[in-house]
Amino acid sequence: MAQAEIDLSPEIQELGIEQYARELDSNGLTIVPPEVNQFGLERIDRIVEIILERAEAMTGSKFTLDDGPLDELEFPRPELTPERMKQIEARGLKDALLKPTQFLIQKLTQVDRIFRDLAVNPVSVALQNHMMAGQTRLSSANCFVKWQGDFGYGPGLGLHADQGATPLPWGPVAHTGNSTWCLTDYTLDGGALAYVPGTHTEGKPAPPPERVKDAIPAEASKGSVIVWHGATWHGAFPRKDKGLRLGLAIYHRHAAILPQEDVPGQTTEAMAADSDNPEVYRVLAGLNDKFPYRETQSETVPRVKTSVAAG
Repeated sequence: MAQAEIDLSPEIQELGIEQYARELDSNGLTIVPPEVNQFGLERIDRIVEIILERAEAMTGSKFTLDDGPLDELEFPRPELTPERMKQIEARGLKDALLKPTQFLIQKLTQVDRIFRDLAVNPVSVALQNHMMAGQTRLSSANCFVKWQGDFGYGPGLGLHADQGATPLPWGPVAHTGNSTWCLTDYTLDGGALAYVPGTHTEGKPAPPPERVKDAIPAEASKGSVIVWHGATWHGAFPRKDKGLRLGLAIYHRHAAILPQEDVPGQTTEAMAADSDNPEVYRVLAGLNDKFPYRETQSETVPRVKTSVAAG
């Protein structure tokens, strides 16, 4: 299925990011370097500090960029039936269960203003609106903390399309989109994002096994933002290098799609105001949306007419 060319918005043209929008149209993914997205490496460094602090608070282990976790970690063991264990082994996931190589830190826009500043980055928002016909909203904000390990997502690289939960058939307008900020360099041996170029036009939630060979790494320098369409097949390569790969995913949704987090319900006016662009943050958080209703009665109700006394 060929992808129709999408008109470029005035925002795309004013920011001078036409080539990145067109790469999204044709490739389903684009990488915007730090000198173009202009978020600033100093602020990226501050985010890294916050993530490392929260990682230690959540796991009990200190983390460093050079070494990863300084203690051996394990996931709490779930109660697994023999049948469930067979399924896990068949998918090649047993090693991941016993020896984790990554975890997720969630709901970051509620943690510190700097994550809300990241969410309203003009380049990221413009590219998301380009894919969603101007109707992008926030869905979640999470950081992937990933360290050395041969497993990763297994031989299938975890390839999937983010909008796989939405009904088929899919059209050119994205139901979801991702802006993942590289808090460290992304390299093949460092466990980079894996993706299959052009698959946003295929309209399928997941690839057949033989398509894994088509996956390539999205290699990018620290401070870059990797933006991709919700229908693009993607996953990740295992990290072979020592140390950490940190990626902060600002996940977007079309206004017609439910968010992963209760962003409208958990965003206060004060939080929206405490960002680089309060007006844009209100839109992204859904505070301006009519639905869902926030009042008990949103529509005007007629009342018995009051007679007017004669003068």
